[in-house]
Amino acid sequence: MELKKGYKQTEVGIIPEDWEVVRASDTCSKIQDGTHFSPRPGGNDHFYITSKNIRFGYLDISTASRIDAAQHRAIYKRCDVKRGDLLFTKDGANTGNAALNTFDEEFSLLSSVAFLRFDPNKHIAAYFLQQILTSQGQRQIQDAMAGNAITRLTLEKINKLRFPLPPTKAEQEAIAAVLSNTDTLISSLEKLIAKKRNIKQGIMQELLIGKKRLPGFSGKWETKPVGQLGKPYGGLSGKSKYDFENGTYPYIPFLNIMNNPVIDTTYFDYVNIGISENQNTAMKGDLFFNGSSETPEEVGMCSVLLDDVTNLYLNSFCFGFRLNKELKTNGLYLSYFFRSNEGRKLFYTLAQGATRYNLSKHNFMKMEISYPKPEEQTAIAQVLSDMDAEIKALEQKRGKYKMIKQGMMQQLLTGRIRLL
Repeated sequence: MELKKGYKQTEVGIIPEDWEVVRASDTCSKIQDGTHFSPRPGGNDHFYITSKNIRFGYLDISTASRIDAAQHRAIYKRCDVKRGDLLFTKDGANTGNAALNTFDEEFSLLSSVAFLRFDPNKHIAAYFLQQILTSQGQRQIQDAMAGNAITRLTLEKINKLRFPLPPTKAEQEAIAAVLSNTDTLISSLEKLIAKKRNIKQGIMQELLIGKKRLPGFSGKWETKPVGQLGKPYGGLSGKSKYDFENGTYPYIPFLNIMNNPVIDTTYFDYVNIGISENQNTAMKGDLFFNGSSETPEEVGMCSVLLDDVTNLYLNSFCFGFRLNKELKTNGLYLSYFFRSNEGRKLFYTLAQGATRYNLSKHNFMKMEISYPKPEEQTAIAQVLSDMDAEIKALEQKRGKYKMIKQGMMQQLLTGRIRLL
């Protein structure tokens, strides 16, 4: 393919002719990792940062431990990380995560994290952070680890990481500013989403146990075993792997139930069903539960189908529950209840197993729950559903900005669009 005029082919891709390719060692005054010996636990003097605290683009010290001053001084003498240094995860599953150090306070690093100190007179650390976070930067990191028995980057390989670089510090700064501003916008949305989720969680706990009542509702709640509310049915049975090849009938996947209080009708898998097969079909209003999980906390996660879907089936790892229509029980209300802290506590006591936990349908049917009249169930479900819709809209907005940023990175960090 013929190159566009003013551009050149390099080992990191096509870049402008006045850009160069530099190694990390060419741009940094120091590249160092943390201590190779874990300090003794205890002490409250200084934070002790490990790979779990380096997220993809930001530093999270919410789970960081602290150590005493004596141990910190011994570590810091060799690894004197400062504000503005670029922190880089070099070991483990999070290898390639990077963030800028935004703290004035000294802290210690474990060997799983290295810092890169760029010459501030020539280079902008935030620019190199964005380069590391690009798909090209992440591929380079993965290539550097290829063939290693352990997921790890040595300091030698970090020194050899290559980056496309604009000719002036001012252009680096302009690129970093645009992308950092977008990061700030995304971060503000993430904080708002987290806040809305916490608010919803608090309201959900109060409404679903009757601690807080909506206007216009009063009276004692009814208590019944689940078995009096409806009947369970099983998922697909007797199927082989060939039945799932080029399937024609939709079925609800395990993760659709695990992740959503309401079944996502855009997310189905497909299976072949013979004319003579006697398989259970899912219907609007049915509840679905996962019957097993690797942790007892996740057993019995619930979802409800609120749409009519013709010839819809259920995967074999879950079971359905068809509500008694005469009782007028609101399925969405029950889905929220079974996913609430109160509901999770009930299922936790029913989970059986050691390495994998299973739910006994017999014990599930005997489980007693308290609930209000249908009208109040519907009102509570509507409040929580509205809050979910607001959170979903914010998540979609965040996803849109992330996509925009990815496009901006592709253009700005390769010089296809110049800001100066």
